Amino acid sequence: MNKFRIIICLALLALFAVACGQGEPPQPLAELEAVPTVIPTAVPAEPEEMEEPEVEEPAQAEETAVEEPAGTEVVVQDWTTAWMLNETGATGEVFSSIIPDVQDVYITNIDGKDYQCIVASGIPSYETVATQELIDSLNDRPLAARDFGTGGTTLSLGDVVAFGGDVGYAPQFGCTDDEGYGYWPPGPACPTDQAKEQCFPLDPEPHAEGELCETGINDLGTWVNGVAIFNWSDTASYNGDGVWQNEAFHFEFYDLDVCPGHSANGNYHHHSNPVCLADQLGDVGDGHSMIYGFAADGYPIYGPWHDTGVLTQSCWKARDYDDPNSPTGCGVAGERSCLLIDQYDISLGTVPAESTGPTTSQVVSSMSGNEFVTTSGYYFEDYYYDASCTAQGIEYLDEHNGHDHDGLGYHYHVTVEQLADGTFSDVFPFYVGPAYAGVLQNNAIAACSTGQMMGPPGGGEGGPPQGGGPGGPPDFAAIAAALGVTEQALRDGIGGPPPDFEAASEALGISVEEIEAAFEANGAP
Repeated sequence: MNKFRIIICLALLALFAVACGQGEPPQPLAELEAVPTVIPTAVPAEPEEMEEPEVEEPAQAEETAVEEPAGTEVVVQDWTTAWMLNETGATGEVFSSIIPDVQDVYITNIDGKDYQCIVASGIPSYETVATQELIDSLNDRPLAARDFGTGGTTLSLGDVVAFGGDVGYAPQFGCTDDEGYGYWPPGPACPTDQAKEQCFPLDPEPHAEGELCETGINDLGTWVNGVAIFNWSDTASYNGDGVWQNEAFHFEFYDLDVCPGHSANGNYHHHSNPVCLADQLGDVGDGHSMIYGFAADGYPIYGPWHDTGVLTQSCWKARDYDDPNSPTGCGVAGERSCLLIDQYDISLGTVPAESTGPTTSQVVSSMSGNEFVTTSGYYFEDYYYDASCTAQGIEYLDEHNGHDHDGLGYHYHVTVEQLADGTFSDVFPFYVGPAYAGVLQNNAIAACSTGQMMGPPGGGEGGPPQGGGPGGPPDFAAIAAALGVTEQALRDGIGGPPPDFEAASEALGISVEEIEAAFEANGAP
């Protein structure tokens, strides 16, 4: 944002305060119009194993300017007017006691630094039009007979479903008729009013070169409708060992609603492209995307389009485990037995993993019981950053998934790819990350994580979290041992999420109280 413009605005605000007296609250800013249209349904694509740079001479991003192709003129957007304000105070159709979107936006100065602050519930005003594509995708779910009360969706072509409306899913734990009954597949309980008041610096500070502030679980930013932004992680890992950390877009693909999102402890969020928000904003690829949200460091997150018909491109790539001679593989075709020493520099090589992961042809089950073949790209450790790819064009993004062009200043982008059938699939790291580009202020909504593997592995500070640790997944192996059953029998019996202790009790012949106690003793939240 133009600093001169900020100074003028603040001066005018100061004059207004002198004229009108002390204690006047800041006034809400103008509402950004929402335009509901048909929502495309993303499908999980096999992560693309792109060509790798030569190990002997690791390529670096060229510093010479890349000529940008002619296209639609980029409109510089006022950050403070990007928010979706609900100025009428109208409540939602389903969440009838909660005001959706953002209730207030104001500018304030804290310790000499200017911030834009919002007040929001965290509940969106999404509406979904039932297309044939959406209906087919719901009915084609692998466990449709279990997930739906009648074996399939109750939607008919053209139906409009408000956020939390009934699409036919079997009732979920903690949901009532006016709180999302039938809207979410098996998974966490319904979202609740988060009563957010969050501030984002108007003049973000970039991190010093070489410093990494990694995104963690929970909020890493906020969409313009006040909904939480979560990162790539679903908090679980292969066999609960803390290595081979699950990538949420794949492992939770069937655990999300049609937008796609779900809640954690009542906090509704997205892990990847918020397609319902994109639809409300009318972002159809006819120019540079508008602002979708803000990261905790203050930098804006724009949608996926760099220009008319031109998608931004992530430079994070999936490792090639299937080629024994690949510098990112482990020497044996299909094996996950090694970790990259540095995910930003593959020339440093690999080290043996403390725990071997699944092969690239292995079938594994998610926490909701859906099965997947774990090709490269299903786990965080499957990715590396190719610094050479930014030389291909300005639409290629840096290691934080951002860039700076056309007077917009530094900004992140949502990253997706268009598949052969015309649909779109989300691309790692999805928007911000894996580390922030900017400094997190003391009042930021997030903190730097030390639980993800970004540097040399080893389990110390910066190493992967172990199962059962605070904020991490339950240690299923320890729970199973405490109960005297196999880990697979425990997982099969418990189901979920959320875990069904009564079903597990019946399947295992162990009391509910004993099972609950074992979970509490071994890291269950």
